[in-house]
Amino acid sequence: MKHSKLRGFGLGLTVLAVGVLTACSSKKAAPLEKTPAMEISPAQIVGLGRIEPELKILELQSETAGIVTKINVRPGDDVAKDQILMELSSSLEKAKLDFKAAQVRSQRSQIDAANAAASSIRIKTANAKLSFERAQSLYKQSSVTQAAFEAAKAEYESLLEEIKRLDAGVVAAEDLLKQTQADLRLSQAEFERRSIRALTDGQILSLDITLGSLVAPEKPFGSFAPRSPLIARCEIDEMFAGAVSSGQIAYLRTPGLTEALARGKVTFAGPVLRKKSLFSDEVGSLEDRRVREVWITLDLESRILFGTRVECVIAVKEK
Repeated sequence: MKHSKLRGFGLGLTVLAVGVLTACSSKKAAPLEKTPAMEISPAQIVGLGRIEPELKILELQSETAGIVTKINVRPGDDVAKDQILMELSSSLEKAKLDFKAAQVRSQRSQIDAANAAASSIRIKTANAKLSFERAQSLYKQSSVTQAAFEAAKAEYESLLEEIKRLDAGVVAAEDLLKQTQADLRLSQAEFERRSIRALTDGQILSLDITLGSLVAPEKPFGSFAPRSPLIARCEIDEMFAGAVSSGQIAYLRTPGLTEALARGKVTFAGPVLRKKSLFSDEVGSLEDRRVREVWITLDLESRILFGTRVECVIAVKEK
């Protein structure tokens, strides 16, 4: 009898479960409520950067190979455009330059002599023309012989041909002078290449040479910062890159600290995302993360060493 009661109780539970399932299936499932999307909207964005001149740091190189004979500057010196930074051995180039200069002087002397000779012949030709015209008039009047007339005519015509010859010689000498002058300019350029000059105003950052060093075109011998505004070239992670725009206020700080080193504004925000470049050699850097290049132009009074690593803090909600 006890077993009969248990079976009856189990059957009742089964019927109750079936009833509940049937009731649930007769109603439509309630739609899931949408969860509002989370918006990441920080007041400040931080990225890593490095202090550089806006025109970037350039490598100092020579157009030609040579031995350093004179160094006129030191690291840290401010230089002006075309200022001579150093000089290379130039004895051969100087000898060629002197030789070409002598050729130019000699050719000019030859032209002067040819012009003087042509002027003298022109004077003789003018006198011969008068003699010819007088003899021609007298010959028509039968006052001189035909032989005298022919002699005067021959003399005049001969001098005319001499003028043509001398004029042609002057033209040829002038053409040769132009060629010699071109050779002189080439020698002058080769000689000037032995003096390494600053391409623009700026500051010498480093020099890796000493007197007697061999300089080669493919090997830089120092670095140079062109005179331009001081900027922090920063990289902003792709997650926050879209929130950065030109004109936003920013400040720089030493990584890990809170004190501001300098202040400025965002003056450039790159149009594309790209791989990390400034600090891609860091251990543990995620190469699959992309960044946006951002320039922060510092206030004029800012004084930070080139190459200083900084954190760039950009106030994305303040302009």
